[in-house]
Amino acid sequence: MNNYKDLEVEINILKDFLKLDYIFVSFKDKTLTVGNKDDNSNNLKLNFNEDSHIEISKKEKINEDDIKILKFFIYRLEKGYLENGNSDAYYSFNGLNGVKDENFLTNKKLKDEIVKILLKTIETKDIETYEHSKGVAYYSKKIAEKYNLNSDQIEDIEYASFLHDIGKISIKEHILYKPTKLREDEFELVKKHSEIGYKILSISEPLRNIANFVLLHHEWYNGMGYPYGLKGDNIPIETQIISIADFIETFLQGRNYLERKETEDLINELEKMRNVKFKGELVDRAIEVLKEKEKNV
Repeated sequence: MNNYKDLEVEINILKDFLKLDYIFVSFKDKTLTVGNKDDNSNNLKLNFNEDSHIEISKKEKINEDDIKILKFFIYRLEKGYLENGNSDAYYSFNGLNGVKDENFLTNKKLKDEIVKILLKTIETKDIETYEHSKGVAYYSKKIAEKYNLNSDQIEDIEYASFLHDIGKISIKEHILYKPTKLREDEFELVKKHSEIGYKILSISEPLRNIANFVLLHHEWYNGMGYPYGLKGDNIPIETQIISIADFIETFLQGRNYLERKETEDLINELEKMRNVKFKGELVDRAIEVLKEKEKNV
């Protein structure tokens, strides 16, 4: 019998996300139950082959969006993307490719729900990365607004910020949480997280644009970044904003062996990085955000 550790984790996420009282999954030779069924609640049973089905129960009305999310879960289960529990995020999320329904692809609410599911998975597997990603999303949105980008661009920047480090869930924990500076070979492994993140997200049509921003968020304005060494405005402005927000959040909050610093020190560092790591105009907008935040504290 296969080991469905990822399935067990996802069922609990699904229960919380859809606000279910009860969920039961029967799949091949495996059955899993979470919660207690209430016959007085709203109940639904979905059969997805002759020997497999899923049942749910919730006090609130079961709507079409709930059903679409359940069908998305079923697809991934049937394709085998929830087997083994080996923390390989690319295979765990590969089922996103199966969602071809046009309404699903164009519905912004459901796009938001996919992001929330992925973010919840990050939270479950790596709380530090989850908290860091929330901070990056905050600064990205503020800087993007200062830069006068349109609402669609700002939304994509926020989504990509939340998921910019999703590739790290495939990296071994002893490397991610190492309290001292990484060796060169370890750093090379960590650098792959942007490409892994791209693979996870690009297989889903509604997240493909976001995937490009995630792939490039470690490029430098002077061309010294990775993975491609892009330079200047060859780097999408959305990616540049995520990159500077990532730097800000890391500098202020600290990560592993990096001590947290004060805003004044951060502003000095940003000035040093002007037209080196970051576009000069973005440095100006970022400093505006930081000073406004400091005033409101």
